[in-house]
Amino acid sequence: MLKISLISIGDELCIGQVINTNAAWIADQCTKLGAAVITHSVITDNKEALLSDLQRLSKLSDVIITTGGLGPTHDDITKDILCEYFDTELVFNNEAFANVKTIFERLGRDVTERNKLQAMIPKNATPLQNENGTAPGLHIIHDNKHYFSLPGVPHEAKGLMSDHILDILENIIVHRKHSVYKYKVLHFAGVPESSLADILSINDKVLKGRTLAFLPNYKGIRLRIGVEASSISEADLQIQELENYILQRASQFFIGNDSDNLSVTIGKLLKENNQTLAVAESCTGGMLGAYITDIPGSSNYFEGGIISYSNDIKSKYLDIDPSILEQYGAVSEETAVDMAHNVKTKFNTDFGLSITGIAGPEGGSEEKPVGTVWVGLSTPESTFAKKFNFGKIREINRERAVGMALILLHKYFTA
Repeated sequence: MLKISLISIGDELCIGQVINTNAAWIADQCTKLGAAVITHSVITDNKEALLSDLQRLSKLSDVIITTGGLGPTHDDITKDILCEYFDTELVFNNEAFANVKTIFERLGRDVTERNKLQAMIPKNATPLQNENGTAPGLHIIHDNKHYFSLPGVPHEAKGLMSDHILDILENIIVHRKHSVYKYKVLHFAGVPESSLADILSINDKVLKGRTLAFLPNYKGIRLRIGVEASSISEADLQIQELENYILQRASQFFIGNDSDNLSVTIGKLLKENNQTLAVAESCTGGMLGAYITDIPGSSNYFEGGIISYSNDIKSKYLDIDPSILEQYGAVSEETAVDMAHNVKTKFNTDFGLSITGIAGPEGGSEEKPVGTVWVGLSTPESTFAKKFNFGKIREINRERAVGMALILLHKYFTA
């Protein structure tokens, strides 16, 4: 397999000031090619740290990709360190400078002496044109290993990967006849992790050298199948065989493949059936609606929602009878049922989903402890609510409530 290591450079990453989204995205793209990303390294803007990592990872990797430190300010030291590591010098590159001038002309600005520094690159490097910024990407081949250096700005790093580097990596894999490693993710919901494991009864005889990882979250479980093979097509066949085995045993809990999470799958089902949805939320404060509308095109099936945090709003905008709230409370089956039914009626939709609960950390009682949540579903045929007891952690309770609401709707379609 083609072995790739990633080095992310920046004090801001090490101190937690900035989330390292570049590494996750780059690793995902490389993995889709069939390469093996073996290491993620995050280091400060420090000469010794980068030199040490380059020396260490060059012994383990076929490809090293660095991000960060290519700007025009004093703390951008990556190019100087690459020169020291490869025993070369910075030279002025006309191709890189032409890109700098083009971008500044487009912005109506003059190129300063500091900006010209962007065109200084290691003598042994090939510049990769950056369509989104003035710092070129760098490609260096040394001892049959490939080194790529990218700016740390996410849209610039992603642009350079998409425009140049992924094609280069794919050509290396083909030319060197590397084996490939491929993954596929299956999403399941409405079943505990341990129960799913019992249903599948996975063992070495079933796996046949493949890997299967259980990756639970608050909205379900992802099963990641991994296969090493001589080609992508061979890997696909091996993945399909294990996928068939899994779905024969657990299809009733299956949500979708890869990026098909609950919101994507629910959206597809609603769109395919030409049906619509509205939501009424209390303790989740709009999270359910936000999760549904994360999907482009959700306006085709999602009409809207009402965040009814207080009893007053529940009565005024969702027409919940005050006597219901007084007798049973806001967190009750009766309230959840009326919320789901009434929001469906108000928005004239086919389905209404509701969530009302005690997210915590305060507000619980012996009868209704923190983590008590009622989820209501109103369908074209009936309306009902289901009770859940999640736990004491507010963030988790809200996430689980959203997941359970969508699982309830999903079960309607798949029952």
